[in-house]
Amino acid sequence: MQSADEEWDDEEWEDEDDSSFFSGVSVASRMKAGGLASVVVLLLLCSMIFTNFGFYSGAGSLSVLIDVNEGKDPGDRTFNANVLATSPTFGMLAKEGSYSIHFNGAQQLSGKFEVNDEGRGSFEIDYEDFFVSNGEYTLKTELGSQESTDRVTLDRLADNLRAEVVSFDGVTDNSEANYPIDKDSSINLNMQFTSSDAQVNFVNPWVTGTAKVYHHEQPFNEDQGEDYWDDDSSHGGSAEQGNLVETINFDINSNGGSYTYSSGTTTNFNDIQVGQVSLSLILDASEFYESEGSGDYTVVFDFTNDFGSDSSTFDGRTYWAWFHVCETKSNGLCNNS
Repeated sequence: MQSADEEWDDEEWEDEDDSSFFSGVSVASRMKAGGLASVVVLLLLCSMIFTNFGFYSGAGSLSVLIDVNEGKDPGDRTFNANVLATSPTFGMLAKEGSYSIHFNGAQQLSGKFEVNDEGRGSFEIDYEDFFVSNGEYTLKTELGSQESTDRVTLDRLADNLRAEVVSFDGVTDNSEANYPIDKDSSINLNMQFTSSDAQVNFVNPWVTGTAKVYHHEQPFNEDQGEDYWDDDSSHGGSAEQGNLVETINFDINSNGGSYTYSSGTTTNFNDIQVGQVSLSLILDASEFYESEGSGDYTVVFDFTNDFGSDSSTFDGRTYWAWFHVCETKSNGLCNNS
């Protein structure tokens, strides 16, 4: 049977069990401590949820992406990039970052960009502000303590030009004869720019230059092939051995532009579309034909790139090198043949 002392001991134990850490703290103090803890938790949650709320400014993550079509669209001369950032842990998202563009390890340009409350931003730069030469360009971005990098290859400088004479084929075989170009028809030259250091077959540059038209006194040789139509040795040794009958000035802005005859007549290039690789220069024979009349003609080009570090002059030629223009008869051959 349990004694009275033992019963008292149990009650004393129960009383002692009630005297915890907070037993000596007033109810008001307990409420203040609880409120403070709630505030701290709320602040932490807000800093993790809202980008413009936190204990410090910075970025938790940063990524930059250059436009996937950069350098591919013929007429595009604006460099575009998109930025995505997140807030740092317990911090607010920084709104202003910096970028720099590098070529062959050397910085060519630097600037600032901004992101919105969702951490998204974008910026664009004219090629002329940083372009040096064909090759890979590196874009570096910084926001807070975070960094992100992306790269792109830009081929915008040309060092050679070939202008295909669409309406003339110098090669003949037994089944099909070639014909001269009638003086009253359009002479379509497809201008194709290339570069020895480009990673693409054709480039779309910004260039200015001249197209010089030479005439060589020669009757139409319908039975001649490549050795004749594509060889200067059969035309005095060089194009310049002929008579210069026209000088055309042209200005090309990658996918268009204009050219001007010595008479002052100005014509626009046919704009190329995405996926095409040439500009159509439509020669108007009336601008030069009367000077020398029928004969073999050729066009020699020289041009310079409008931006970049290389100010050299480059050249080009029609293909076939020579083509014949005359007044044709109903059978397609020259009137005097």
